[in-house]
Amino acid sequence: MKSDDSADEGDERGVDHAPRFDPVNPYWERFLDEAGLDMTGARGDGCYIETADGRALLDCLAGFGTANLGHAHESLLARFADALQRTSVNVFPFECAESQLALADKLLTLSGQRFQKVFFATTGAEAVESAVKFAMTSTGRTDVVAFRDGFHGLSMFSSFMTGNPFWTEALRWKPGNVHHVDAHNFAALEDVLASRKIAAVVFEPVAGSSAAQHWSADTASRLAALCRSTGTKLIADEVYCGLGRTGTWFGIDAIGMDGKTPAAPDMLVVSKGLTGGLVPLSAVLMNDGDFDAVFGAPGKAKVQGSTFGGNRLAMQCGLIVLDLVERGRLVENAAAMGALIGERIAARFDSRVTLHGKGLALSLKLDPGLDLSMTDVWLDLIDGGVLAMPNSAAPDSLRLSPPLIFGVDEVEVLIDRLDEALQP
Repeated sequence: MKSDDSADEGDERGVDHAPRFDPVNPYWERFLDEAGLDMTGARGDGCYIETADGRALLDCLAGFGTANLGHAHESLLARFADALQRTSVNVFPFECAESQLALADKLLTLSGQRFQKVFFATTGAEAVESAVKFAMTSTGRTDVVAFRDGFHGLSMFSSFMTGNPFWTEALRWKPGNVHHVDAHNFAALEDVLASRKIAAVVFEPVAGSSAAQHWSADTASRLAALCRSTGTKLIADEVYCGLGRTGTWFGIDAIGMDGKTPAAPDMLVVSKGLTGGLVPLSAVLMNDGDFDAVFGAPGKAKVQGSTFGGNRLAMQCGLIVLDLVERGRLVENAAAMGALIGERIAARFDSRVTLHGKGLALSLKLDPGLDLSMTDVWLDLIDGGVLAMPNSAAPDSLRLSPPLIFGVDEVEVLIDRLDEALQP
């Protein structure tokens, strides 16, 4: 998968043993090289990635779900370039920016006015930690519950909320206020919440790294009711699944968690689908009470934030992307294409392959009786021209998170290449 130029560079590295990306991450460079997955220099166009040696790959990852409009989207790039030319100060502390108000209003409208406030941050992990901070301040409690095999980011505290010890095993310090339970184990959850020390339960309506595991309307309603009965805040981490990927604007809607009832979460976090993969941006949607608990006390009007949180360029990018998703009816398209992928898989593969997830937040699993490993299928798919990736918390499954512009032709290519990858 390397161009002639990169092959030459590889030969040079072999002579002087100085990896080209030594200042960045030579270990990752070595892994990609040894696995034959080095695609350095790739370019994108729509639903496809073109490698430096000219190979076309159907992109079923979309940059971990960030490139919801695909790559090099003409209108997005043109409108973003226009925003770059504006003379307004991008980061300026002494104002309440109109662009922040516009994007907050848009997000609240898309949520059906289930929330009243929006807090802007930069990354998904930052926003998740901010939501926990709001919950701790609002409740006066100290502890957090997350679910095993979940993923909430890799900053310090979010790493420990992420329910897989792989991410924290090298850290000698461990916080004592993060508790993990298995998803849907309500007996264990009830025992933990009975302590009345839990400020928040953090959950993913549709998970990204654990084979698109998702909650049902019944289990989500039960989760919300248990939190309400113990005075615990419920935080929906939709960094991956929010803003159209599930075939609804929010993952809580895809699982039937009716926001007009007490089943609604107290806070909802979005990020990946907000700016089309161009700039970092995240947001926490919440109610007035939890917001006021942090900012409403005297002298606390700016007690939580970050340097680039709410910067004008990110706000403009978010407005552009949401407008294009809405105009292109891409939320509806995600629902339709996800259903079509499910139909094609059921018709072509019987029970040899099963599909999990909602919309275009999907994972594939193989029949355990097949004499195939998911790693082999993954590599064969790449050789056949389809880019996907095993899930970190469920390596026996394959993540599919294509752009929301995915169409019928792309679905047919995916199914045909999958059929080839499953051949003995």
